[in-house]
This record gives sequence, structure tokens and C-alpha cells, in this order.
Amino acid sequence: MSHSEHGGTSEVLSLDSGLEALRQSPEFRGPVEPLEDHSHSNDHFALVYDSTEELFTTAIPFVRQGLERGEKCMYVVGESTRAELADTMRERGIDVGAAVESGALVFNTVEETYLEGGSFDTAEMMQTYADAIKEATEEFEAFRLAAETTWVIEEDLTVEEFMKYESKVNDIFEGEDAIALCLYNRAEFPSSGICDVVRVHPHLINDHTVCHNFYYTPPEEFCGPAKPEYEADRMLGTLKEQAEAKTKLTEHKQFLERLNETIADPDLSFEEKLQTLFDLGCERFDMELGGLNRVDPERDLFRPEYLSDEHELLESGVELSLSETFCAVPVEAQEPAGVTSPVEEGDSDITIYEEYGAEAYFGTYIPVEGGQDRTLAFIATEPRPEPFSDEERTYLELMGQWVKYELKQQEYQQDLEETVTKLQQSNDRLKQFAYAASHDLQEPLRMISSYLRLLEDRYGGELDEQARKYIDFAVDGADRMRAMVNDLLSFSRVEQADERFESVDCDDVLRQVIADLRVQIEENDAEIGVGSLPTVRADPEQLEQLFDNLLSNAIKYNDSAPPRVEIDAEERSDCWEFTFADSGIGIDPNKTDQIFEVFKRLHTDEEYSGTGIGLSLCQEIVEHHGGEIRVQSEPGDGSTFHVTLPK
Repeated sequence: MSHSEHGGTSEVLSLDSGLEALRQSPEFRGPVEPLEDHSHSNDHFALVYDSTEELFTTAIPFVRQGLERGEKCMYVVGESTRAELADTMRERGIDVGAAVESGALVFNTVEETYLEGGSFDTAEMMQTYADAIKEATEEFEAFRLAAETTWVIEEDLTVEEFMKYESKVNDIFEGEDAIALCLYNRAEFPSSGICDVVRVHPHLINDHTVCHNFYYTPPEEFCGPAKPEYEADRMLGTLKEQAEAKTKLTEHKQFLERLNETIADPDLSFEEKLQTLFDLGCERFDMELGGLNRVDPERDLFRPEYLSDEHELLESGVELSLSETFCAVPVEAQEPAGVTSPVEEGDSDITIYEEYGAEAYFGTYIPVEGGQDRTLAFIATEPRPEPFSDEERTYLELMGQWVKYELKQQEYQQDLEETVTKLQQSNDRLKQFAYAASHDLQEPLRMISSYLRLLEDRYGGELDEQARKYIDFAVDGADRMRAMVNDLLSFSRVEQADERFESVDCDDVLRQVIADLRVQIEENDAEIGVGSLPTVRADPEQLEQLFDNLLSNAIKYNDSAPPRVEIDAEERSDCWEFTFADSGIGIDPNKTDQIFEVFKRLHTDEEYSGTGIGLSLCQEIVEHHGGEIRVQSEPGDGSTFHVTLPK
């Protein structure tokens, strides 16, 4: 098409313009197939409609776009009336009065166009439209025609004769700023006539769908003497094209399925997935060797990182100048790029061609933020007969995007592992320090208590009541500190202990605990109820410490008379659940999580003595055994501790 010489837009008027009107129209809701890769595109297409609504849904957006672009629009009225058409245009947003007054919109009848001389004449009609195009483009941006064709059936004119005219209309619009939309009422035309309509229009609109026409027949074939022979060839060619397209679509689907299956397989390592990608790429692109390469454009460095197969000269770790490899091509382009014939493309003087024998190349650039950039590339030792297609470029780009994602994930994983290692090392040092400090504090604290008591015994007669009180405070503080140190030591031992469990009879463990706590039990007149307890795999010392802490707390935090503690166990599908239920003071449900924190106490020493480590130690022991501990409680209603231990 030619460019308009008038003021407004410089865009060439083409079939794409008409299709764009339908894409943007809220009335037209069907798919609009794009025009790329169609060898018979011109500016003359047709609507085959089944209803007046379908007619207006296509024709009115087509006209409206022309008016908006400053074009002259002619609508040839057939079965519709001017008034009906004008009213519908107004309803759909066109200022008909202004457009008609300016000359931008013209409604013509069949008698004013096709039958102007009383009958239809192909040569006269073609001259009429040629004159209309010339006149319109002198004043307007372009010429746009929408023409109803039902009159053909009413006149003494065969559909085939009119189609011969239609097939020649393309010559009128060729090289002009002009576009035509022919409108065919399917109900009025015989089936054979509709078939001819289909044959002479490379693009059709039907049932709210714009599509390429596989059955299109060029004018020289449709009007020529060898029409049957041409039509047979075209039909066979169409069948072949459809078969090839179907095969290509199947291959495309299979490739994407294999690609997705590979990258989504959780059992494959990065290297295994990469090897599969290399194999897929070599197969899809008809190449011989795939590689993931480290590249540094600023330093002009290239180093293969992974190769799909052994190569006589090229191997992982070999360093070359990036500019001496074909990988410089996608790095510079920042997108998938290929070399199909180094000699013809002027790339035959670089190392990768001269020394490594690469005759064809296809690669994509993978920038890595915060790391070294890569290229995913494929090479062959024979020139490639044709350039790489857009589809192949898309495949390679998808593969490159996955590699980029995986490299980023590897970086995150490495950072995470390094952080975890550092935290683990720091945690181990803290545990060692806590253990050493706790162990070393025991003796000084024992000495403080002992020497204070010696002072009291030796100089008791010389001390007044205040001095004795100070000594008691100091001894009590040292004793509490020693108790805390002992608990810390126990805590550290659990953290550092190996998981060398053995079969432990819980009944035996609890009997020993009750014996150890006999003084506390008797002083508080506590009643202890014990159900049948199982044998579990555990550390016997830690299990005894767990039971000791839970039972001791149940008695201590209990002001009922007498204190009552029920201990039982119930078998679950994969564990044993122990319960320690008491009749004590209970716990605020909002604070049940706090009691398992180290040094977190809900009461003062004046109310209940303790170090704030006991329940933290219980949790550590339970988790060390692969179980869980929780508490159910309400203030004044006692507490029930639930402990699960694996079978």
C-alpha cells in the first residue's frame, strides 16, 4: 500500500487496519486471527453473515474506525435501508449527521454504484471504484468501502460472474490507500455461491470469527481456463499444509511437555535436568553439542561450564576470548541468536570456527544478577541450510529462562546453607560456652556457700541478727544460683547428647521419680495416681528428668488440700501420649507458650521458688526424642501436660 500524502496519520491503510477495528470493538467478541505468515494478504476481505445483528456488529466498527482515522467511508446499501443503517450507527456511537455533512460518510444505493447504467458491467464498476479512490484520497486520508451484495441474487447475474469481478477488485486496491469489506448474506446466496465467495477472498469473517482462508484461489486461477486443474492442485496443497501444520503443532506440544516434565521432576538434579535440556535442544534444533558457558563481556572471557557430550577439543574449564566464540553474538544481541554459515556471514576468522570446527551455532544470553553471566548454546560441525525460526528462538528462550531461575535458586540455596552452617557453628560455640561456664561456676558457688556457713559457725557468737540475716541472704542466693547452674548443665547435656535410645520401662522410671520426690510428696500430703505406662525408646536419664520436673511442678504449683496428680498414657497410631494432670493453681491460656521459654517465670521467688528452666528443659528433652509437649489449663482449674513420644 502507499502512504497517504495528507496531514493526519502516516500509517499505511491495510487489512490489518480493518482487523484492528474488530479487535478493539466491544460489539465484536470473536477471535481475530493475525495476518503473519499469510502469502495472499490484500486489502479486500468479506463477511459472510447470518443475521442483521452479525452484519452490523462487523460493518459498523469497520466504518467507525475509518471515520476516526480521517478516511472517506462509503457504505453501499442493499437489503438494509439508509434510515435503518444510520439509526444503528448513531446508537453505536457514530455522529452520522456530522460525518455525512463533512462528506466523510456516504450512503449509496446499488443503483448509484453497481447498477448505475441499468445493469452490471465489470469494467465500468472497476472504473467507478478507481475514480472513488482517487477522489477520496485527494481530500481524505484514505478510502474505505463496505458493500452489501444481496442485489446480486435479484439481478440477472450469476454468482460466478460476480465472483470473477470480486477476484479482480484486488487490482483496484493494490498500491492505494483503500480497503474494502464485502458483505454477503448467507441465507440469500446458494451454497455454491458461498463457496465461490470463500474462494476469492483470502480473509473471511464468519460467526464472529476472523480467519485466514485456506481455500483462497488467486484471480488468475479462479478466472483462468485451467481452473479445475488449479483448484485440484490448491486443494491438495491445502491438505498437505494442514497435515504439516498439524504435525508441527504435535511436535511443538510434545517438546513443551518433555521440557516441562524435565524441569518439574523433583528427583532429578540440576545437572541431570541440564543434560536432558541439552538432548532436547540438540534434537529440536538439529545440533550436535549443547553447553552452558560462563561469559564475561567486560573481560572478554568465555569458559564452558557444562557440556552435553565429549568434544575432541572443547571441554569444561577451557578459557577462550568471548570475541573468538559465537557466544558473542547473543551476548551482543541480548536475545537468542544464531550463526548458520560462518563463511557466508563473515565469522570464519575466529577460534571457535578455525580450531574447534563449529559450522553452526544457536545460543541465548543469560544475565545473572550478582553472579557470572551465562550462555546456553548449541553447535554443529555442518552449516545449517536455513535460519532459526521464531518458534525455535522461543524454545531456546524458555530453556534459558529456566536455567536462569535454577542458577538463582542455587545461589539462594548456597547462601542459605552457608547461613545455616554459620548459625550452627555459632550455636555450638554458645552451647559449649554455656556448658563450660555452668560447669566451672559450680565449684565457686559451692565454696561461697561453704565459707559463709563456716563464718557463721565460727563467729556466730560475735554476729548480731542483721549480720546473720545477710549471711542467710548470701547463702540462699548462692544456692539458687547453683540450682540454676545445675539446670543449665542439664539443658546443655540434652542439646549435646547423642540419640542413642534404648527400651525404657516408663513404670520403672516413674517409681524411681516418686521415690526421689518422697520428701516433697509427704510434706504436701500429695496423692499420686498412676495408670499403666508403656515401654518406649528413650534416653533413660532424660526420661527420668522429664517425669521428675513434671511431677515436681504439679505438686509445687498446687494449693489444694490435698494436692492430686494423675499420670497416665494412651496409645496413638504412631506415638504414646502421656498426661500429667494436677489439681493446682492453673495457668492463664494466653501465657501457656511463655512457660516453655528459658528463664521465663510467671511467679516471683516469694510466691514459688524456681529457676525458670525446668519446663524449657522438659521441652528440649521431648523434642530431642522426636515428640511434642503442650499444656491445657485454666486459672484455678489445674493443668494437664500432654507429652507425645514416638513408639
